[in-house]
Amino acid sequence: MPLFDFVCQQCHANFELLVRGNDSLRCPDCQGTQLEKLLGVPAAHTGRGSSTPCELPMAPGPCGQGGCGLPQCGSG
Repeated sequence: MPLFDFVCQQCHANFELLVRGNDSLRCPDCQGTQLEKLLGVPAAHTGRGSSTPCELPMAPGPCGQGGCGLPQCGSG
């Protein structure tokens, strides 16, 4: 069951909804039904626990030689 980001066309609230089958989708703020689905960034899951980008296996060097852009990894 995917989570989608929406914006309500009536009250302009932004929110996430868990979409199941033929659910009738409503804005949690105003109960409006005129919703626009927003483009979201897909979640990336790794097989490891709670890894930071610096702990993920990449090219030699910290985060692929600074490729992640985080200050603690020597870039930015």
